Amino acid sequence: MRLLHPLSLLAICTVACSSPADSDAPKADWSAIPNAYAEHFQLQMRGQERRLLVLGEHGMTDTVGIYRISGPPEGRELRMDSVLKRVAVASTTHLPFFTALGAADMVVGVAHADQVRDRQVVARIKAGTTVEIARAEGLDRERMIALDPQVLFDYPFGRGEQGSAAFERTIAVTEYLEEHPLGRAEWIRFFGLLLGQQQRADSMFAAIAHRYTTARDLSRFTGGAPKVLFGSHWEQRWYAPPGNSYMATLINDAGGRYWFSDSLATGNITVPLEEVLNIGAAVGHVGVLLADRERVDARAMVGGDPRLGSMTAVRKGGFVGNSAQHDLFGQALLEPEVVLQDLRCIFHPEACQGHKARYFFPVAQ
Repeated sequence: MRLLHPLSLLAICTVACSSPADSDAPKADWSAIPNAYAEHFQLQMRGQERRLLVLGEHGMTDTVGIYRISGPPEGRELRMDSVLKRVAVASTTHLPFFTALGAADMVVGVAHADQVRDRQVVARIKAGTTVEIARAEGLDRERMIALDPQVLFDYPFGRGEQGSAAFERTIAVTEYLEEHPLGRAEWIRFFGLLLGQQQRADSMFAAIAHRYTTARDLSRFTGGAPKVLFGSHWEQRWYAPPGNSYMATLINDAGGRYWFSDSLATGNITVPLEEVLNIGAAVGHVGVLLADRERVDARAMVGGDPRLGSMTAVRKGGFVGNSAQHDLFGQALLEPEVVLQDLRCIFHPEACQGHKARYFFPVAQ
């Protein structure tokens, strides 16, 4: 069984920046258009000029990309073509945004083709109209040159010389840093701005936010909130997301009470095995994130440890998010209300109302 590395659980931060003027004439300051939830991209306007900022984990002091949508670029801004027709995508998490906006056909290159879950892009890969541009060893520069995409969408960290620096016109995407599920979903507005689909993207996000808040509000009428422990394990170590994370928000909004809700951190919490055993005896549900193509039962979900596998919170309350079988890091980003309903059915089966799980499932009995 292949378990997800704990870095898959991370989630965090914010905004900013300004550029030097090209002339001595004073210019008005840029004004920001506020987002509803997202904290890691920002649309700025100055008269008729527009640009997008992408922000790293340190927010205002950590601008990782500036993309000029209209007006002449200044400083390190990257001027965007008025119409994008050919793009490459280095993270499978970005593909559902293209499909949702009717732009799957412009994706000519993808990384890790074997991990793509998006049906439209899978069909293009099988047809040879979308080709693989990278695997674990890094970006294939020769293939990128042959494809000649206008831009490469990629996350900005951790690739070194084999990463985004290997392709000059790269758009950084940091949606995985968003703490709130609707913050991640709001990145459809970022893609909409770049793909000329702003109104469509705004409308889609408004609908997503409405569905999510409606489902969240319904969870408030489900009675008591069961205590929940959630995390991942890697090489016999356990990790849990902090209280200011994507999963903690989902669990609490679904009518659960996340064990580490009161914690604040920029990374996962390391939990010793003995503490996992103690917490497991005090909660009603234990959930894990993993990647396994086989059937996952109570013992398998906790790495085969018989002490953990025998706990009631695992045997009867256990639940699994399995990225090898379900698109947890792709389509789920645009369906946070479905994830919320999946979790509510686990915590409050009496309030399930016929919902069919799509991303999180009770452990196999």
